[in-house]
Amino acid sequence: MSQMTPSAQQPVPYGGTSNAKYCQKCGAANDPNAPYCANCGASNFGAYPGGRISRPVGVTILAILQILGSLVTIIAGLTFGALFGALLPGLGAVLGLGLVALGVVTLLIAIALFTGRNWARILNIILAVIDLINFPVGTIIGIIFIIYFTRPRVVAYFKQPRTA
Repeated sequence: MSQMTPSAQQPVPYGGTSNAKYCQKCGAANDPNAPYCANCGASNFGAYPGGRISRPVGVTILAILQILGSLVTIIAGLTFGALFGALLPGLGAVLGLGLVALGVVTLLIAIALFTGRNWARILNIILAVIDLINFPVGTIIGIIFIIYFTRPRVVAYFKQPRTA
């Protein structure tokens, strides 16, 4: 009888058993009897983890729009501080600096969203809930963001393990 040697390291299955089911959407190991993935809710399983989920197009578009919006906010803060700093020495500078700070924070969130950080997705959901009070445009945008960032594929993209 010949001895078989594994050519590649096999992934560690769910609970240490060899009959785990791997979600083909997010790669999570699941109980062999689970009808749906415990991580993302998909029902497509295989013997090995699926490939990495590529960044959804919507996430790319929203991140780019957020980056552009943050740059506009930073420029507006610098302009506001310069124009109104002379007229209202204390107040103009404080308001301008506040807009610049808001733009920098928004830029950091947008970059984190672009790079797949789950905290950025959660923060965008929180901000969308707050935006619901800005009737009617903010309400519509808030609803769209909440629905989009809670879709199973988007959640699975943000929750997948990051590679180095």
